[in-house]
Amino acid sequence: MMFSFFYFLFLFFLHIQQIKSLNDVPSDEYLGSTAKHLFYFVHVTDIHITHFGHTDRTEQFEQFCNQTIKSLIKPHVTVVSGDLAHNRDRTFGSAQYEQEWITYKDILNRTNITQYTAWLDMRGNHDAFMDPDPQSNRSLYRIYSHQGVLHEGSYQHTLTTKDNDTYSFVGIDMCPRPGAGRPFNFLGHISKEEMKNIRKLSEQTQNSTATIFFGHYPLSFTYSSGLTELMHHGIAYLNGHLHSGIKHLYARHSDGLLELELGDWKDNRRFRIVTIDSGILSFEDVNFNQPIYAVISNPKAAKFKTPREPLYRLSQSTHIRIVIFSKWSIVNVNISIDSKFFGTAIESIDNENLYVLPWNTSFYNDGHLHTLSIEIKDNQNNTMKIENEFSLTTTTITAFARSKFILLTHWPTFGIVVIIISLCIYIIILTFFRYRAKRMTQSCGVCFTVWNTIRLRMVLLCSIDLFYYSLVGLALYHFIGPWYIGYLTDGYFGAAFLWGTIIRGTYLPPDMQTYMGTIQLGFFLFPFTLCLCSSCYYRYIQLQANINLAESKCNRAVRIYTVYILFGYTLVFILFWSYVTTASYKLALPMSPFGITLALFSIFLYAKSNLLKMEDFKFQSITNDRENSTNVNTIETDDQQAFVTE
Repeated sequence: MMFSFFYFLFLFFLHIQQIKSLNDVPSDEYLGSTAKHLFYFVHVTDIHITHFGHTDRTEQFEQFCNQTIKSLIKPHVTVVSGDLAHNRDRTFGSAQYEQEWITYKDILNRTNITQYTAWLDMRGNHDAFMDPDPQSNRSLYRIYSHQGVLHEGSYQHTLTTKDNDTYSFVGIDMCPRPGAGRPFNFLGHISKEEMKNIRKLSEQTQNSTATIFFGHYPLSFTYSSGLTELMHHGIAYLNGHLHSGIKHLYARHSDGLLELELGDWKDNRRFRIVTIDSGILSFEDVNFNQPIYAVISNPKAAKFKTPREPLYRLSQSTHIRIVIFSKWSIVNVNISIDSKFFGTAIESIDNENLYVLPWNTSFYNDGHLHTLSIEIKDNQNNTMKIENEFSLTTTTITAFARSKFILLTHWPTFGIVVIIISLCIYIIILTFFRYRAKRMTQSCGVCFTVWNTIRLRMVLLCSIDLFYYSLVGLALYHFIGPWYIGYLTDGYFGAAFLWGTIIRGTYLPPDMQTYMGTIQLGFFLFPFTLCLCSSCYYRYIQLQANINLAESKCNRAVRIYTVYILFGYTLVFILFWSYVTTASYKLALPMSPFGITLALFSIFLYAKSNLLKMEDFKFQSITNDRENSTNVNTIETDDQQAFVTE
């Protein structure tokens, strides 16, 4: 009896202690009514300051620093992920223009922005155009950018808030070293030495409350084997580079890393506001000079949930939370859930930018998607509406989007596969028709389909040694190279091959040559082959003594188009394309095999197609089993259509 009394007394005492301990912890410690554990920062990318006009771009960027960053949002951190300067002329050339870098530096100095926020700028591919040594102190990025003065490559910045939370930002320098001019400077590349540096930075930040990685290039446009493993503790990777050609480029990698590409400042004046609320990341991509900016920090949008966040706090939250920045006073913040009015949020007691509204998560913790809508209005009658779909379960819910194809496909590998397959198919087709020229079969004189027409022309073309070996040799040369030779970076000679680029004795993996080469195949080599086979075909007809050369208007139009107009197009294209690909490189246009040399080679082959003799068409004689005689190859016509027979 006495034992039972003391036992119940002990349980009662333990219960009192538990209640006391719970009372000691504020109920709104996480995702409650106060701004505890709320952190936000700004991300902007692809500024492209230029001295070739576009003064509004520079002026508005200065306004962005002065008004939006310093006076309105006041973030602890501002991430600037590359392409600070444009470094490109009005056409297709690129260079390091110091006046653009000076303009960028002057804006930072005039606004004194680096004293109000941690300004984390990182170089992009435009910042490395024609830069022979991006690591050296002579690099303009190293001289004029804010972080380049302190760091020759990747770096990290960590800060601790008043709530004793630590937030780390790791900037990753993926620019090739040395930096070639455009167009062979589009893909990112991380050297072994730089990867070691990133590994050290990753180890330094792995115990932070939240770690954000950022760089210029999307991971799918980078030679970055092993990089995602070093980001294992990061919530997200922020980048730019692709501008706003495809909007809303977001994806979640298989390991849980959230990758968020941002539209450009250059033409679209886009920037991003990111909140990390109790360890859970939310964001909104917005346009410059909006009267109201807002981010729903709780509940988080379901499609952006990642297992790297403490998602269990969503179902334990006591308030809906919206972070709002407005030039004018906010009048009301109306909240609806699933199209039903839920209530009006009020300003938090300790942060004028945080608006909260109590809610009971048990009503929505059912595993289904719910739609949260926020309507914000200021005292100038400016309104803004934002919404997201949320789920309070910890299971990550994502919907398929085309952006996942862009961000999860490794484009350097895709490019090399496409051009290799294209070249192999082209060589196989030429070889096939070469075989057909040696093993000709009777053609049907009444079946003049498109395939039959093309087949006859290709057989004639491939029967001629000069054209067959020249075209096969040209295709094989794509594998061997070099394609372009010249000053690929400032003051240093180099060569671009299908399998990579050599500059200053340094090997860089394939860049845009795989895609430029594929375009050249599709718009030059394939049409040029069609032009040659048509020219050979009509030349063969002309050499036949017994042929009726009368043509209908339709046939004459086909001949003019497939021979003269098509050759004119291919010649103009290859001259233009050669200029586009060599505009940044001194001496490259006359020296490169794929420059003027290729244009002259094309003219030579076309001229030879108009000077062919009958003996140039080498068909193997076929023995007739019935008559045991050798037939001579001829051209017959039917309705003024020609074809080859034995």
